[in-house]
This record gives sequence, C-alpha cells and structure tokens, in this order.
Amino acid sequence: MLSFIKSYPKISIALGIILLIILFFIFRDSKNIHDQKLSSLDVIKEELSIKQASRLDTIKQRGKLIALTHNNTTGYFIYKGQPMGMHHDMLERLCKKLDIELELVVEDDLAKALSMINTGKADVMAMDLTYTNSRNKHINFTYPVGFNKQVIVQRKRAYGKRAKKSHFIKRALDLDGYTIYIQKGAIFKSELEHIEEITGSDFHIIEDSIHTQEELILMVSLGIIDYTASDERVAMANQTFAGNLDFHIALTVEQKLCWAVPPNANDLRNYINTWLKKYTKSANYAVLNNRYFKTKHSSFYTDKKNLPSRGGRLSPFDNIIKKYAKELGWDWRLLASMIYQESRFKPTTVSWAGAQGLMQMMPRTAERFKLTKPFNPEENIRAGVAFLKWIEKQFDNAAMAEEDKIKFMLASYNVGLGHVFDARKLAKKYGKDEDVWTESTDTFMILKANPKYFKDPVVKHGYCRGHEPYNYVRIIWERYEDYKNLVAE
Repeated sequence: MLSFIKSYPKISIALGIILLIILFFIFRDSKNIHDQKLSSLDVIKEELSIKQASRLDTIKQRGKLIALTHNNTTGYFIYKGQPMGMHHDMLERLCKKLDIELELVVEDDLAKALSMINTGKADVMAMDLTYTNSRNKHINFTYPVGFNKQVIVQRKRAYGKRAKKSHFIKRALDLDGYTIYIQKGAIFKSELEHIEEITGSDFHIIEDSIHTQEELILMVSLGIIDYTASDERVAMANQTFAGNLDFHIALTVEQKLCWAVPPNANDLRNYINTWLKKYTKSANYAVLNNRYFKTKHSSFYTDKKNLPSRGGRLSPFDNIIKKYAKELGWDWRLLASMIYQESRFKPTTVSWAGAQGLMQMMPRTAERFKLTKPFNPEENIRAGVAFLKWIEKQFDNAAMAEEDKIKFMLASYNVGLGHVFDARKLAKKYGKDEDVWTESTDTFMILKANPKYFKDPVVKHGYCRGHEPYNYVRIIWERYEDYKNLVAE
C-alpha cells in the first residue's frame, strides 16, 4: 500500500478525497434518518398528548357534546312531544354553559354503555351510576349528581277496614312470612337475603323476569302485589305519578350517584366537576329535583264531590266550552271533562312540565297555535281545540269508529302523537286492531314502559309511562258519562 502511494502520489490523494466525501455523505444521511425518527416520535408523543389532554377542546371544536343516557323516568323521555328527564335537563344546562349542542345516544344496556364510554365513543355517560371504590378503578367518575339508596316499596298505611288488607310494615324484618317481588337480575336480591340472614326472617323473594322495576312499583300502587324493592330515586319519580307509595324502609346506606367520562378525559372531568359543585347547590337544580322527584305529576281527579249538581253548570266557562266544542264536533260535556282533567277549571294552572292554562298548553305548542295569552280562558280553549283539530287530521286515513278516534285524540293530546302511533304499530304487529283503542291499542300503550316493547324495531319514540295516557282516556270518559247524567246537553 505504501509503495503504491509512493509510486502514484496524485492518484492516492484523489482516492483519499473521494473516500472522505463518501464518508461525509454517509454520516450526514444517517444523522438525517436519526433526526427524522426523533421528529416522528415527537409528533406521535405530541398527538398522544393532545388526545389525552384536550377532550374538552375537541368537544368545543366539534360544537356538540355526545352523551349516553337511558330511556326512563329519571334519564330521558318524550312527553307531549318534548324531551324531558333529570339527566337530559342537566345535560342541556351543561351544554348551554359550554355554548355547544347536545347529541343524545340512548343505551339502556349498562355494560354496552360502559364499553362505549371507556373506548371514548361518547364524551359523558349521564346515568344513575352508583359510585363504589371497586368501580372507581375501572370508571372515570365525576362529582356526584345526586344520591340514592335501595328501599322497600309498599302502599301507604291504610286505616279502618282496609288496614287488614294492606299489611303495612314498619321495618324490613316485618317482611317475615310475606312475599316481595323484584326485577330479575337486580342487586336487591343480595340485600334482601342479607336481611334474612342477620334478622332470622323468612320471606319469599320472587324474581320477576317480565316486569321492570317501574312496572313492579306500579303493580304495588294498584294493589296487584304488596311489596317490591327499588332504587329510592326511581321510587320517588314514580311516587309523583302514583301518590300512594311508601318507601321509608332502607335496604342500604345512602350512596353517591355520578356520571362518567372516558378514562383519559381528565380535563373534561375537571370541568364537569367544577360545574357540578356549583350547579348542584343552585336554585335551578332544586327546581329540577322537585319537578322529577317531588312534584305530583298526576292530575287524575275523580272525586265525586267535584262533580256539579244535577241541572247545574259544569264550570264558569261553559259558554266558551260550548262555542269551541261545536267547532270540534264534540259534545261540549266531553270537552268540559277533558278540561277538568287538565286543570280542574283553574285558568292559571301551571304543570310540572311547564304546561299552562285551562287546557295545559305546552309552550312550544302554544306558540305554534298562536296562543300569546295562555291564562286567558277563551284564548287557551281556542288554541287547545285548534291543536285537537290538528291531531284529528292525523287519523283521517284510519278506519276508526268516532268514539275510538276521540280516544286516540285524547291519548295523543296527553302524551304525544308519536307514542300513540308507536302503540298502534305494536297493536298491528301483535295481531290486534290498530284502529280500536279499548282493549286493543291501549294495551300496547301500557306496555310501552317495558323494554321488550319500547325497544321493538317498529317503535320510534322509546319509553313511555303508558299508564298515564291509558288512565287519562279512561277517566275523562267516565267523567263524561257522569256529566251527561248531571247536566243537559
């Protein structure tokens, strides 16, 4: 090699320069590749950091909050065509605070809902989720939205001759020898068995695979069964409709009810927590709590003492009722019975849902039928009748008897046209006459409180407290028969 360099010095110098150039480029390219790799890793880390830390920013940029909830009395339901429910209303308030829209996803299967929130397919899970330390390891809970305990539900204490039939109990151990019904698969069974064990009681626990928790509560109210177990919040919500329930006996201590957010959405959780700490102490929260858990919703006034004397007037508004009943083609006494059902002839009545006046017009419907003075008797009745005439047109193609059409109209006025159409579809599917109300479509109206039916593919409007429109129609018609006996046409 040395001899070659000595013999050809110029060639050797040229080769050396070429070698240095090659080494320079090799070093530079390897450095660029290394730098590119580092840069790519930094980008990935940055993207992950954004995903983990800016769920709230993503929601704001998207312009909407995607929320999971359940379709029931406490979560979300449709009443007179309007969305309602404690969780729904709270989510609306949160979205108003964020200045974004609300997108609701209904998922009644708890396991599926938890999977969706834990994989980030939704922003918040707004349901009555009971907080426990073991659950907290797998669920990113928020600050409590409320509190709950498990209770025994029975009818209120009766006196006199009815007292012997009611079997009113003061303590859980007084269930000894009696039967309590619970929804199959519910957590209440273990609590009841624990009470049996520690008290030495022996009562019968029947797991009902057909009826829901709410349906069992209704069965207690109606006297079909004597006892069931329930979440206190569900019992409170149903008490506002039934009115004769007692649930003072607790099976558990009070527990926190929370919402949940995706695992890495800590910024969103912190924002919601800050909002909830303030909101749950506000007057608006107290109003919602009263609306859904304390205010009596039912207006089924059937006392005979409220009926007029034979030959007397039905109300101070008889002349107005007669005028607009003619436009509708109804017996004025039928319209009077309906108005009594809605407001007891009190023109300044405001319902728990915000309906106003003699015919309890909802604000959105009132606006549609140009009702600007909801507490003016004639204006309210005019708008209410206009709404009834619109409802009637929706049944023009149906082959209904006149009495059935009126009953469908009454049910639609009470709970909303969508739920009535759902009940008609179910009646047809199960071999009943969809154009007949009594002992046909009304049966499926009631069944719309059961997931088997309100989750049926033909149903478009979900859960409904079907006993309310069922009773609404029945009682108005019964009172109408009384009015016919008492007051001349």
